[in-house]
Amino acid sequence: MTSETYMQGDEITESGQEHDPENSLLWRRNPRRLEAEVIRDSLLSVSGTLDDTMFGKGTLDQKSTRRSIYFTVKRGQLIPFLTLFDAPDAMQGIATREQSTVAPQALAMLNSPIIRDLATKFSTKVRPKPEISIANAIDSAYQIALSRPATDDEKESMTAFIERQEMLRGEDSNAEALAVRDFCHLVLCLNEFVYIE
Repeated sequence: MTSETYMQGDEITESGQEHDPENSLLWRRNPRRLEAEVIRDSLLSVSGTLDDTMFGKGTLDQKSTRRSIYFTVKRGQLIPFLTLFDAPDAMQGIATREQSTVAPQALAMLNSPIIRDLATKFSTKVRPKPEISIANAIDSAYQIALSRPATDDEKESMTAFIERQEMLRGEDSNAEALAVRDFCHLVLCLNEFVYIE
């Protein structure tokens, strides 16, 4: 862990790209996506709905809020969200997991009613009362989801995003809350949420 190779950052340099574009010589750290179960558990945790009760019976209910390790694996009833993010199919033993990046993964994060529901819960966690400013909600969302503060550029662009979303809703009395929900949904869809860099 103290080797220079292990401690490399993920910054792409011109020299590195020119001499070793495939990163065969390990001049930088390659980004790595989280496993399917960890993505699901992170979504539940960030939204404040994760049930961390240990032990007990497993389930096939994909709406369960328990950790993904408690899903019962049945070959004919795999959990679609986990399968989409390359969870093992349980039909054969494998030494390593495949890791794909395909459009349906992003589409599921954007369009899934389950993710939309988790984003709604996340938004009530970062802004439980309308008195909390949008700036504080943005900071809170970044701290909870990404474990870092939002940069000034991110604060500015996310504030503009929330304002645009609010304007799109017109005269809706809930427009601001729905715009914050859309922002929280956006944060859950960021690559930084599902990739380790």
